[in-house]
Amino acid sequence: MTSNDRGSTDGLDTSLGGENWVQGVLDALTRAAKQAHLIAYQTGSGVAYRRNGKFGVYAPDPAMYEDLIPPPFAEQSDS
Repeated sequence: MTSNDRGSTDGLDTSLGGENWVQGVLDALTRAAKQAHLIAYQTGSGVAYRRNGKFGVYAPDPAMYEDLIPPPFAEQSDS
């Protein structure tokens, strides 16, 4: 069985199993949630969710997207 048969590309193991795969999925979900909060903030809308079969919308949480916005330029000292 070659590495391509197992689903790995460029040295990344994409096989179904192991903690690395699970962590990768959790990281991707976190990035998607942060992006959703940022887009909701930028457009002035809310973040949609579904819980127990019911849909809802809540305000974006700044803690979710603060690290996605570049910090303002820092003043440089003349020394």
